[in-house]
Amino acid sequence: MRQINARPPAIDGKSTNPFVLAAYAELFDVHHLKQVDEIVAAAKVFSSIETAAGRVVEDVIPPFYGWAQINSPGYTVLSEIDSARVVDDTVELVALKSGPMCISDSMVSQIANAISTNWIEWSNHWNVDKVRYIVGMNYSTAKNSNKKDWHIVRLAELKTTATDLAISRSCTQPDGRRPIASSFFEGTKNGKSLRVETLQGRELWAHIAGVDDAFLQICWAMAKCLNTQAIPIGTNFSTGEMDEIIRFASSINAPDVSDAEKQWLVFFARHFVDRLVISPKNDKI
Repeated sequence: MRQINARPPAIDGKSTNPFVLAAYAELFDVHHLKQVDEIVAAAKVFSSIETAAGRVVEDVIPPFYGWAQINSPGYTVLSEIDSARVVDDTVELVALKSGPMCISDSMVSQIANAISTNWIEWSNHWNVDKVRYIVGMNYSTAKNSNKKDWHIVRLAELKTTATDLAISRSCTQPDGRRPIASSFFEGTKNGKSLRVETLQGRELWAHIAGVDDAFLQICWAMAKCLNTQAIPIGTNFSTGEMDEIIRFASSINAPDVSDAEKQWLVFFARHFVDRLVISPKNDKI
């Protein structure tokens, strides 16, 4: 399994922006470079960990739920696949992305090209007639997506249509004068079928694990691994919604769980939902 290595930042002309630093110093009353050092270190280390943590997720979570990990060199037939499993006559393939804002325009084109070029070969590689390709966001929701994941689906539909895939369900659905975006498309060609879709956070892990509350299992596991301490309600925060998270955690009726673990569980879980609500049926978020 890969380890998370945080690279120390540097003032080297490419890692930091002098105009941003000047604006930040003015806005937040920064007076000396030791303050700048602490700010830059925290921001850059956080950024470097985000990508590395995404790779660790690939290594750990899908295999735990029975998926095969796919390690392939770049620009090869399998290079845009991170995890795979065969279910009956369908191979399910997942490309895991670290978060909702991490997909660039070049990645949209690259992944769509891989789908249109290789999906028949994927079908043959796993000796099945049906391919289901999922662009998965490790966290967030459809509402918070920058929609680049959907543009992969849209562009893949255009490119596969150009290679004679007969579309049976488009990712754009008519709705009066304005089409509505759908999360997937489906089509067939020469007896083989293809489905390409995007799933974010909670929906992704529900599919990976086969249980609706898989995201809570993951959040709970992370909370349990940490050496945590609780903070009191009424603490002043600079980060939006942190106060709501602390108050929500205090409302969870779980006597065997410490207040600190509740707070971290809700803190993590907030990244997978649009709002915090406890189900009246089972006390789940």
